[in-house]
Amino acid sequence: MAIILGTTVALLSIAIIVYPFLGSKKYKLIFGKLGTRDDLRAERLRIYSKIHDLEADLASGDLTDSEFLLIRDQLRVSAARLLKQESVPHRSHDSDELEEEIARQREQSRQASEDRDVF
Repeated sequence: MAIILGTTVALLSIAIIVYPFLGSKKYKLIFGKLGTRDDLRAERLRIYSKIHDLEADLASGDLTDSEFLLIRDQLRVSAARLLKQESVPHRSHDSDELEEEIARQREQSRQASEDRDVF
């Protein structure tokens, strides 16, 4: 009986600790953006790999010079766009949202302390 009770309390504690990170929208907004920069970098590296494969196709004679240059330039433009997106600081939107949440929390705290002072 003690083992079941201990296990239940442990699982409940873990659920309470993990819930804000999985269930709350504001945490999803903050932590959800962490993967985007990595995704952009991975896509950019895939494009570089495609360019390398194109060079091999050109060397083997599978592509003409004009085909190679056209495709390579398109891939370079795509890689440059991804690199630009990676370098843009995403924190401006996130920090604004975070600042708004902090201001709301401070206002609620201030109102709660004023209510306590009245009584």
